[in-house]
Amino acid sequence: MKNKGLIGILLVMLLVTGCQSEEVVPQDETVAVEVMQPVKGSLTQTMVFTGELAARESVMVTPQVTGAEEALEILVKVGDTVDKDQVLAILKGDKTGDQVESARLQYELAKSNYNTQYENYLNAVDQLENTRVLYEAGAVSKLEYDNARLRASGNQLSLLRDQLSQAEFAYENALEMTEELTLTAPVSGVVGEINLSENNLVSAQNTIRILSLENLEVAFFVPEGKISLVKPQMPVRIVVPASGGVYESTINWVNPEKDPRKNMYPGSVLLTGTRENLYPGMKVLVELDLNRESVFLLPVDAVLFGDDYFVYRAVEDRVERVPVTLGEDNGEMVEILSGLTAEDTVVVKGQDFLGEDDLIKIVRGR
Repeated sequence: MKNKGLIGILLVMLLVTGCQSEEVVPQDETVAVEVMQPVKGSLTQTMVFTGELAARESVMVTPQVTGAEEALEILVKVGDTVDKDQVLAILKGDKTGDQVESARLQYELAKSNYNTQYENYLNAVDQLENTRVLYEAGAVSKLEYDNARLRASGNQLSLLRDQLSQAEFAYENALEMTEELTLTAPVSGVVGEINLSENNLVSAQNTIRILSLENLEVAFFVPEGKISLVKPQMPVRIVVPASGGVYESTINWVNPEKDPRKNMYPGSVLLTGTRENLYPGMKVLVELDLNRESVFLLPVDAVLFGDDYFVYRAVEDRVERVPVTLGEDNGEMVEILSGLTAEDTVVVKGQDFLGEDDLIKIVRGR
């Protein structure tokens, strides 16, 4: 009987304990969080292309002589920097001198013939009136009168005047050829090639090439995957490793047709003005910064990942899960390309302890 009494007491205690457990009501927990609004801006992405400097203007200095002349003196060598109008070479000019003398003699002869004929013309004009009077008086024949009129017409004088003009023109051209015996630089720049040598004959096929350094061009190539991002007038930096120089410019053009040899798209950047220590053929880097528009920044830790990337947006005293599209990040901040507006309030601390529609208490931010 005593055992039955103990068992009854135990059953009563268990029932009481069970009833007390059922009476405990769980309470909603509030998570303390820090919030901020997205910051408008972007993380700069820099694309780098390799390129090479080239002279935009290359000028050939050619001897303007009709025959071959001997090079008397070459005053420059390849690689020399020259100024505009600087003397590059001097030709001997023996054959040119002979041509000038021949043209001078032809000119003097034509002038002598013209002067003689002009005197004859003046005499013929004086005699024509006398011959006319005699012809009307029947003292001379019509043939003699017609011959007198012909001599006074000046037809022969006109022909000799044309010959004189041609001879004078040829002589003046020959004199100008003596000036061509001195080869000068038409532009400032660097001597890129010399195709003549001292004591050897030169002609119009022998040249000195001057590379103008006043306006340089950067030729670069864009890979297929990035061609849609590169547009004319975009600002770029030109970095020249050989000189350590960095220059600001803009993209001049990008060819929409791929270069089959490089399997890339050619582009061009201009460097205007004279710049020291820059020479054609130097390798360069073309740096292009891409800045995104309508982009927001958030701390990297504010973005969580489940089935997609998302953040928690504070709405009054609760949060809601908002999917976002990400751009670039630098380890601290990340670009938010879509999903948020500038007016949104985003949880940036405490987000790891949240779920959809949880209660929050903002302790910093807003």
